[in-house]
Amino acid sequence: MTEADLFQSPWNFLGLPAEVSTPERARAWVLPVPYEGTTSYGAGTREGPAAIIVASRQVELFEREFDCEPAMGIGVHTLPPLGLDHRSPEAMVAAIEKAVAAILSGRPAPELLAVLGGEHSISGGVARGMVRAGIRDFVTVHVDAHADLREEYEGSRYSHACAARRIVEVAPIFQIGIRNLSEGEERFRRSTDRVKTVFAEEALAGREWLEDLAAFVRGRPVYLTVDLDGLDPAVMPAVGTPEPGGLSWQDLLDVVRVVSREAAAIPVCDVVELAPLPGQKGPDFLAAKLVHAIIVQALHRRTPPQR
Repeated sequence: MTEADLFQSPWNFLGLPAEVSTPERARAWVLPVPYEGTTSYGAGTREGPAAIIVASRQVELFEREFDCEPAMGIGVHTLPPLGLDHRSPEAMVAAIEKAVAAILSGRPAPELLAVLGGEHSISGGVARGMVRAGIRDFVTVHVDAHADLREEYEGSRYSHACAARRIVEVAPIFQIGIRNLSEGEERFRRSTDRVKTVFAEEALAGREWLEDLAAFVRGRPVYLTVDLDGLDPAVMPAVGTPEPGGLSWQDLLDVVRVVSREAAAIPVCDVVELAPLPGQKGPDFLAAKLVHAIIVQALHRRTPPQR
């Protein structure tokens, strides 16, 4: 036993040892953004990032699909939580844009930045940060129960209900699992060729839509944004606005696998809207398992660049 064996593993995503979680070594970085400023029903998303990191320490690293522990080869660095700007939702989105751009433009920089929310309004800033960092011609894959295509909501263009509308301003979007939207959102969706939608009932009826998803992302950089209420609340009850009739865990993994296989790269993803429930660890663990799956699927098969 060495001295290092006397101590717990570092308090980072997956509890990885220090030698594979430094910025220089890690190909994936995790950015917690515990922001909650525009929630309109259930609260608690500010606790989501910490709950995901805590739960991730219980995730088994061995993947039968690859017959190894891919995360140990990939390496994951966990950044400190982003500082919050509560002056306005717009100010917070601007802060996220600046931070994401700086991370992606830095040296070293991650191949995949995994952002942990927080509410879904953060995603507008993430997308803008990608543009600011020089990531061109990317497309967005958006899993959600809600279209989030409102121009404004409750007086703000940067509400969680406007997340996809702000993303569409910088990149086309493929939505999966939608089962609740307003009349105005439906009018906008029908009026633009920048939004493709697979409603939940279509997603649950068959797998043909996965071919459309593959064609949408093929050869392109992809921003993958997952609002956890896209899942059925029977398996993911810990969200602010649960909607019946959502995707299964396997449906969501199919999305991750198709995007990882067909995209040129997934430079950024986010997992948002976890609102932890007292006494229920299952949703926290599912979210952590999902982030792990995205990192592994996106990076394990790809040759790491020379650093």
